[in-house]
Amino acid sequence: MNAFLQETALLALDLLIRTIPMMVAGIFAAELIMAFNATARISRISRPLTTWSNLHHECGISFMMAFISPKAANAMLAKYHRDGIITRREMVVAALMNSFPNVMMHWRYLLPVYIPLLGLTGLVYFAILVAVGIIKTVIVMVAGRWMLPVPAAPEKEITAPPPRPGWKEGVQKALKASAASLRHILVISVPTIVIVAVFISLGFFDTVADVMQGFGAWFPIPAAGFAIIAAQFGSFIAGASVASTLLAAGTLTPHEIVITLLVGNILSSVTRAIRWYGTSYAAIFGPRTGAVIQGLSTGLRVVVMIGIVAVLSLVW
Repeated sequence: MNAFLQETALLALDLLIRTIPMMVAGIFAAELIMAFNATARISRISRPLTTWSNLHHECGISFMMAFISPKAANAMLAKYHRDGIITRREMVVAALMNSFPNVMMHWRYLLPVYIPLLGLTGLVYFAILVAVGIIKTVIVMVAGRWMLPVPAAPEKEITAPPPRPGWKEGVQKALKASAASLRHILVISVPTIVIVAVFISLGFFDTVADVMQGFGAWFPIPAAGFAIIAAQFGSFIAGASVASTLLAAGTLTPHEIVITLLVGNILSSVTRAIRWYGTSYAAIFGPRTGAVIQGLSTGLRVVVMIGIVAVLSLVW
């Protein structure tokens, strides 16, 4: 019992260290940007996306932040929603769009693994993952344009805009304004992350992984491919290593490797989604809204990937 409690406590501490600082950074960044009246300038790059999707330009700031830290970006959205800047529906749409920058930044750790181990096959697999992210984002943008009203145009300022404060004054203002938002997030996030640590220690996610591996028989993959899928539930590096061995031995063709990796990604996404929900979406947006965002994000991604697997199986 003591060993279980110690293991759970250490795991919870590790999750908190990896999660909470990014949330704090997101809230503080949002307040800092507002303190220096820089929202319009920073959101200018992503404005075509947010404007077409009927999102306020503040969502564009979060979208840009997602290229650095998705958790910090989503914490910004939660703060904007609590401040009444964006609606709950806008927050959900923007959070779904924020998953695309995260996909794009996967190259930092995916390509150094897949290219050396799988060569061109690994590059094709990564390109398909990026295509999935693009298709998913386009669908979300269309949904936003259809569901959300066009944001009201900001009224023209009759008087001159307020002067930008000095650095010291701006930072102090941002720190003070961040306190309330951080209290709200920490009250939800800390217990949620501790609960996730308990589930991990109890082996809940391992059980889910075992169940999901059984669904592999529903997909058009060769028997040897199940070794890749089983390894993918451990890590993407393990999956790529097994795939590399089977490819070099001629056991599986490049086409079969790509299909198998995609299927393994689909199946393992359920386990990843549950973990991510507890340590990110539920912790930032609350259990109810977090579940909606995670369910929509994972469901949409899985549907798109299943469609791509079906197309590749027929035409490749």
